[in-house]
Amino acid sequence: MTMSGDEVLTLEELAAYLKVSETTAYALVRSGELPGRKVGREWRFLKARVVAWLMAAGGDDMQANGVVQRDELGGEYKVEGGQEYVALWLPMTREEKAAQIARAEREGVSVSALVADYLRDWAKA
Repeated sequence: MTMSGDEVLTLEELAAYLKVSETTAYALVRSGELPGRKVGREWRFLKARVVAWLMAAGGDDMQANGVVQRDELGGEYKVEGGQEYVALWLPMTREEKAAQIARAEREGVSVSALVADYLRDWAKA
């Protein structure tokens, strides 16, 4: 006999319940942040423990430390160690990103500086 608080969720159901992608749900599980158990080759989660995790993670304002969240404008951010980090979607392809990283390694400079230069050039165009 299973009570509603003992409901078991699959990874897919967990992602739907949290309203995140399966990739995000799996990352939370792999990091050890979200309580779950592997049964055979599949992950299973007690819904009651997921709810308790959500409540403990953020309290009333749901400011989960280290978890990517969306602000009221749809932008992504996370808070780690009391510092807020805002996600920036760059107007570049994966190949362009790889080229910037390779250039930074080759020239011994900061990737951030190269990306900043790239964005300045992109904004002027």
